[in-house]
Amino acid sequence: MRLYEGMFIISDTVAGSDWEAAVKHVEDLLKNRGAEILKSEKWEDRKFAYKLKGHKRGAYLLIYFNAPTDSISLIKRDFELSDNVLRTLIVKVDKIKESKPVEESQADGDGTDAENEEADSTPSEPVASE
Repeated sequence: MRLYEGMFIISDTVAGSDWEAAVKHVEDLLKNRGAEILKSEKWEDRKFAYKLKGHKRGAYLLIYFNAPTDSISLIKRDFELSDNVLRTLIVKVDKIKESKPVEESQADGDGTDAENEEADSTPSEPVASE
């Protein structure tokens, strides 16, 4: 068994109507191939740059799981055949990455960093004009 990180883009119509059922569908597909779910996390809905299978938006689901290495190709095939999952990315990882809580990431991204960068780039002494 090896540790994997899976990012799944779920159809916005399915995710909007019943998120729990959509997550259960993804987890069931993984468990059917012998995977053990370690951590599951919902990311925000996002608008795509282009349509994916006719959809303009999708909900992102991040799952860490242990699975036999020979089952990954079968897992990927199962997700390609699923109507609810628009896109799948599965990669090997060494450990589970901790994510920032939403409150902290919003507090960090309130524009103060951009203001600090501007302040750092301006000279500290006034420049005389000619």
